[in-house]
Amino acid sequence: MRLSIALTNLKPGTGKTTTAVLLAYALHRRGHDVALVDADPAGSALAWSDAVDGFPFHIYGLAVKDAGRRLEGTAGPKTIVVVDLPQAEDHGAIVRSILRRVDEITIPVAPSTIEIERTSAITDLLDEVAEVRERPARVAVLLNRVVGGARSGPDARAALTDLGYEVLRPQIPRREVYALAYGMVPDIRPGDPADLLAEAYLTRAGIA
Repeated sequence: MRLSIALTNLKPGTGKTTTAVLLAYALHRRGHDVALVDADPAGSALAWSDAVDGFPFHIYGLAVKDAGRRLEGTAGPKTIVVVDLPQAEDHGAIVRSILRRVDEITIPVAPSTIEIERTSAITDLLDEVAEVRERPARVAVLLNRVVGGARSGPDARAALTDLGYEVLRPQIPRREVYALAYGMVPDIRPGDPADLLAEAYLTRAGIA
């Protein structure tokens, strides 16, 4: 595969599925061969695809303990794979299996004190995974559900940076269109937050 990106967090409800689907759409809109892997036993991304009569890219259900080993089978040499992971606290084996293999590990975090404090637990998991990886992954935090004009976003970015995390420059705003996105066909346009996020990943991977 050309690039693999996994969205992970310890807890559910952090925006992993919505972000994964929007990112996959943004990459597809840019002309890339995309595969979305739903590794969550809840199957939310698969259900979303069914609700819109199929995504315009491949989607695979891979909620199995050896998901990482099977990841290569979902992609060709030019495919960008986006993985929607389940919450690590309940499905650690699946999460560890995927995190051992992907190029990019992204932690969606809302700009709140409790969400920032929870990152320490996922960091412990990432440290554990790093010990068995063949090469280091690019790890970063994605600020999600950011209220425009509020201090919480910049404050969270500063706090996470002080804690040693890399924070992606693009962020996902708290908008009704994202809250209600599930089950709808995403309309990703140039300059949208998801498009800027796709651009950031491509730049990090050195893909034109």
